[in-house]
Amino acid sequence: MLNRCDVELQTGLLQISVHNARYPLEKLLTFGARQNPKRRYLFISKVLGKYVPCLPSDMRETYQTLAKAVRQSLLLHSNTWVLGVAETATGLGAGVAQELKRSGLQKVIYSHTTRCDLDRDIGFSITEAHSHAPSHLIYRLDSTLAEQQVESVVIVDDEISTGKTLEQLSQKLQQNLSQLKAIVWVSLVNWLSLEQREAYRQAYPQLSFTFISLLDGSYRFYADEQFPLQLPDKTASGISSANSREDIGRTGYLASEEPEVFFYTPQGARLDINQLNSAEKYTVIGTGEFTFQPFLFAEGLQEQGVDVVFQSTGRSPVLEGAGITSKQSFFDEAQRGVYYLYNLQKNRQAIILYETHEQYFSCPFRLKLNAITAILN
Repeated sequence: MLNRCDVELQTGLLQISVHNARYPLEKLLTFGARQNPKRRYLFISKVLGKYVPCLPSDMRETYQTLAKAVRQSLLLHSNTWVLGVAETATGLGAGVAQELKRSGLQKVIYSHTTRCDLDRDIGFSITEAHSHAPSHLIYRLDSTLAEQQVESVVIVDDEISTGKTLEQLSQKLQQNLSQLKAIVWVSLVNWLSLEQREAYRQAYPQLSFTFISLLDGSYRFYADEQFPLQLPDKTASGISSANSREDIGRTGYLASEEPEVFFYTPQGARLDINQLNSAEKYTVIGTGEFTFQPFLFAEGLQEQGVDVVFQSTGRSPVLEGAGITSKQSFFDEAQRGVYYLYNLQKNRQAIILYETHEQYFSCPFRLKLNAITAILN
């Protein structure tokens, strides 16, 4: 297992040191160069299903591993709210929430931050300073979920570098949840030092404060200031006014052990293995924040013996090179910005899954890929 590596990127030198790991570095991460002057490097997960195509079974394994570790920090009868951080951790958070429910927790609520405008009350908002799209909205949970009874909050992100984003979430949640007793920060990778972690614990002396990850380490980045870098034109950096669903996590739902999802073609036929060639290879593609339900569809195909990988589009601009071997982009009319798909494998039939009909109609990418398409019921 690699404990240290140096990564040459177009934008500078990234030095990585591993301190503790449930997964080897080489299984968990590759690296890339952001097309973003605020932060010039990117930790690219090999198990997230975002920038790199993944087997659904590998993604499920990470959900189970993280949830098992989280479970040891929570009381069985605790009312737990799992909060995923958009865009990359919406599916990861939902998977952890499902596995916590499967572990026997009595009540698990799941929601995620969003960059989508809904006709609902906003609980609070935060700013992710290094992001090209800094604003996050956190909507008030649906009234049936009894937000004020929440005792434990599990905040899930793909990686933690400074902790500033999750600290903002923790502060706001502590202010809003009168019964809160425990906060757990969960990530695939955590770069915080022991001193930083202790400082965060000391900031919440009345709460149990825990860190869970698959890999702990540290890094240094030496920027090549001579490399010209600016955000691309029409970067999707603001709050989206596209027609977006509430029921996939933006206003919360009760996690279930075996959620059922159904997708229908634009013509109204249900899409399942009976409409597919089980001997063909597929890539199932989620769109933006909409990743967990498409993942479940891909997982169902794999369980039925289909050769399938999963990944999703996203709004983050990344340069080709290093862990990004290919890059495709398209302007999404509904989202009013450019979206990307990275590392798409050749010789696989694409299946793109959408959350709404409007997003289906406004996305030209389906035509470019000659994709099978369907919309969540």
